[in-house]
Amino acid sequence: MKFHTNNVFKLSLLITVLSTQFLLSQTRKIELKVQSYPEIADFWWLEKNNYGIMPNSFFSEFNFKLKKSNADYKVDFYLHDGNAYLSESFIKYNFTDNTFLRFGKYYKDFSKYFNDDISSGHLLVSNNAKPMKKIGFVSSKKIRKAHFDFGIAHGVFDKNNLYIKPPLLHEKFINMNIKKNDYTIGIGLIHEAMWGGTIDSEDGQQQSKFKDFLKIFISADGPLLEGDSHANSLGNHLGVWEFFLEKRIGIKNIRFYHQHIFEDTSGLRFANKFDGLWGVEIENFLSKSTLLLEYLETTYQNIDPPYVDEAYYNHWIYDYGWSYKGQNIGNPFINSLEVVPIQVFHIGSEGVIGSNYYYKIMLSKNVNKHDYIKYKIQLNKKIKNTLDINVAVLNNQNNVGITFGLSWKLK
Repeated sequence: MKFHTNNVFKLSLLITVLSTQFLLSQTRKIELKVQSYPEIADFWWLEKNNYGIMPNSFFSEFNFKLKKSNADYKVDFYLHDGNAYLSESFIKYNFTDNTFLRFGKYYKDFSKYFNDDISSGHLLVSNNAKPMKKIGFVSSKKIRKAHFDFGIAHGVFDKNNLYIKPPLLHEKFINMNIKKNDYTIGIGLIHEAMWGGTIDSEDGQQQSKFKDFLKIFISADGPLLEGDSHANSLGNHLGVWEFFLEKRIGIKNIRFYHQHIFEDTSGLRFANKFDGLWGVEIENFLSKSTLLLEYLETTYQNIDPPYVDEAYYNHWIYDYGWSYKGQNIGNPFINSLEVVPIQVFHIGSEGVIGSNYYYKIMLSKNVNKHDYIKYKIQLNKKIKNTLDINVAVLNNQNNVGITFGLSWKLK
């Protein structure tokens, strides 16, 4: 593996700074991971929900976590093709137990009920792409029996051959949870918007002044363009209504959830019917196992144009759609380059076998077209709580591959 001089300098400086912080921190964790991959590419569950990493034959990752009384630090970087890259890395400053400011590269602060490890992927922000540079503020408030979580964030997309100046991200959410006896009910609304930037096309520079941000915040219309019958919302908007119901039954916890996706006001009012992600998750506390079943549908997005004519991850100005550095930001089964209706069944499971072994299983299939079952079956073994060895079997349409990995907890 060959390193560029600039990357070696950055890596050395990063390790020096972190080492100093570790000596001063109250709680610290250091972990090193090494993974080998099949030489043949195009294995679905290697390339998808893999933190934006496109695997080659060898991969190594370093993970540092520090915790102080009022702040959390995380630095996660990996080595790939002779270069060092930052993955999810941030500083989280805690004003109180429920209020904090986070800045750096990170995924999301919403949908705490959601199991990213074995799901097919959150509809707005999953672990499919690299984390985006963001700064966000999150807080919560309890009013009688209802607990409210809310937050707002601002981020930046990537500069590439299409975006001369990278577009901006606006993100906000609010959700309410009510817990009574063994039941928990939750409802939430999440809004994402892609705006500003300069496009390498006739669309050119997009509006990005503060007055334009105010329009983005409330999804207000932009100017009426020549040839259009009405003005469209400024920027590219995407949202999710989310609902979940949780019930504790003895040694088990059962959770039902639905993420209803929308791209305009018709979807906001559920005119796109059943589109979205439906799921049930069953946790067994005694056997320490979890089973998750999901159904994803996007077949109603264009059922009644122009009223219901939504393109969830696509946009006529931002041609790369809801993606970051070439990967979907949301669920990997939805195409960000063109509108392709899908119906996907997904099964995820994880659990413990004995005291030293644990497993993870992922199986998915698109059932509205001819498709193969995409699977990944992984088995891990712990050795003295410091070393973890894993082996996984996975497939693409014509091949079966095997991966091997080691993980050391250094501190």
